[in-house]
Amino acid sequence: MWISKIELVCFKSYQRQEFEFPEPADGRNVVLIGGLNGYGKTSILEALYLCLYGKDAMSHLARAGLKTDESRGYPTFLEKAFNGEALRDGRDTMMVKVVIHRTKSKAVEIARKWYFRSNGSWTDEEATYREILRGVPQLPRSDGRNSFHLSEALDEFFVPAHVAPFFFFDGEEVKKLADQGRVEQVKQGLEGLLGVVLLRNLADRLKQFERSKRETVANVDEDRLSLLFNQLSENERTAAELKRKLDDARQQRGRLDGEFQSLLERVTAAGGGGGDTATYKDLIEEREQLRAQLRDTHRKLEDFLAVRLPFHLVSKDLVVAYETQLKKEQRWFQWEAEKRALEPRQLEFKSAYESQSSPAIDPPLTEEQLEAIRSRMNAAWASLFYPPPNDCADVIDHDYLSSTERERVISTLGNMSLGYQEIQDVLRAEADLTDRIDDLGRKITRLEGIDRDGTLASLTVELKNVQDRMTALDDEWRSDDRRLVALDAQISSQRADYERERRKLDESSPARAIIERSDRVRKVIEAVIPALFPLKVKELAANMTLVYKQLAHKDQVSKIEIKDDGTTIILGKSGKPLAFDRSAGENQIFATALIAGLARVSGVKAPLVVDTPLGRLDSRHRQNILKYWTGEKNRQVILLSQDEEIDAGFLERIRDNISKTYLLEHSDVGDGIGRTKAFEDKYFLEEVA
Repeated sequence: MWISKIELVCFKSYQRQEFEFPEPADGRNVVLIGGLNGYGKTSILEALYLCLYGKDAMSHLARAGLKTDESRGYPTFLEKAFNGEALRDGRDTMMVKVVIHRTKSKAVEIARKWYFRSNGSWTDEEATYREILRGVPQLPRSDGRNSFHLSEALDEFFVPAHVAPFFFFDGEEVKKLADQGRVEQVKQGLEGLLGVVLLRNLADRLKQFERSKRETVANVDEDRLSLLFNQLSENERTAAELKRKLDDARQQRGRLDGEFQSLLERVTAAGGGGGDTATYKDLIEEREQLRAQLRDTHRKLEDFLAVRLPFHLVSKDLVVAYETQLKKEQRWFQWEAEKRALEPRQLEFKSAYESQSSPAIDPPLTEEQLEAIRSRMNAAWASLFYPPPNDCADVIDHDYLSSTERERVISTLGNMSLGYQEIQDVLRAEADLTDRIDDLGRKITRLEGIDRDGTLASLTVELKNVQDRMTALDDEWRSDDRRLVALDAQISSQRADYERERRKLDESSPARAIIERSDRVRKVIEAVIPALFPLKVKELAANMTLVYKQLAHKDQVSKIEIKDDGTTIILGKSGKPLAFDRSAGENQIFATALIAGLARVSGVKAPLVVDTPLGRLDSRHRQNILKYWTGEKNRQVILLSQDEEIDAGFLERIRDNISKTYLLEHSDVGDGIGRTKAFEDKYFLEEVA
């Protein structure tokens, strides 16, 4: 497997540049690209990452030792990468293309284009994947369309994103890895090798999914729902008891009325009453009628105090706002009912439209065009109902009211006026009735005085007892009735509140189940990650030992051991741990051996692309690492070197291993814009045959 071509268009300082690399053969597996600092070597490595992995490259660029602006992210990185000349000339497209050969006859071409506005801001991108069989390009496939995903194709035939930093990295910036504790180095490497990066990303995405899902799920407090149910049930039981009590009182009042009439008849038969004006019975009956009127008057006063007067104690603007809100809510429900009534017609219209075959459309519409028409039809249909009319409520504040209850409240609000004269009239009527009842009581008492044998007095006492019981029963009934009215209102509100919360819970139950499953999967991932490390530590330690011995110029190292927690021990030939000075060179060799060991353990036979490969190493270490890279004859190694790394001496040592060279030249084209051009078969002051 080898990279045969990298093409850059309007990428950083490259206006248009193609790099072509031959297949590693006959021991020639090294591609050497020379350039001074700032001439565009690192841009080649960045372009490779961005072309293959797109937005996903950002996290891996940092792990590969490349600088990214994590606070500003992918768009800012792209906008800085867009060629300055292209922006100045009004062009709008940046492209990177990479051709990878799996065999001589089978290759793939991956191209990614980014599009920009005239001010240089990034707008969109597209990535395509095209197989090339025996030099013949096949039809391209677009990432994210028709169930094709470029990342899955890369996982299958090239280098998965999470292990790319083991193959494409900045050798100079490996010091960032080397400067960390070695435990952390090994943990990071194992995480990449074992796909822990993917697992962590999955766990993060699950966490984000749960958070976003919870935002769409109604926030239902199940404890509160249970409390609402208990309160509602208790109030309904109390209301039922009050209704039974009122029914009993009504029956008892009927019996007392019958007893009262019987006693009244007996009083009359016993000689009570007489005279020209009225009988005793007439006076008693009149007094009871007046007492009934007085009770009605008291109910009116209670209505004034409990219902109408409170609305006069609050701001008129508040009452008007309340009534206006209710009317707007009523209009919204009317609009919603009209909309729902018409919704079935939409499906009928769609079905009728799609069944039409005349007039014919030539050429036939593509699936994308048909989908666009459907989207427009949906949007047009929605526009008939959205936004709602201006007289509809924006928010339903009083959803505990049914439509009938809302109309009743609106009607009641229209009859809430209460004037001074109306109150005075009721109070005057109460006073008049009280005076008349008292006057009748005095007349009845005088008539009762004619009793000779005490029979009338006895009956009168019984009659008074019945009247007192009737009065007490009426007072209790009126109190219970007021309580029941208030309780019914409370129950209505509580039932609406409970039903609303219960519906939310019912509607959210599937989503809640999904969230719970996601949470369980995420917890499994978090538990699995630490258990993965022991699976590969021994194999990694063996490969690191092999590579380390080839790279280090100290020969007393016997092997490297790695514990399950990532702790590493370098053992000498005596089997005892060696204590090396943590010099920059030693640390870089350790980190390079780790990267190489991880690449070996991954089993991926991918090319190596290394920027500034030998910057911090002394001549002995440089010689060893070059010998290591040239030792794998079939692995392509692309080195992006400055003049002081692979100089004339080292170039001569590896000349027989070089398959291709390029030399980068840089020029200033004004406005602080630079241009890089690569010259084939050249390398720092000499041509390479």
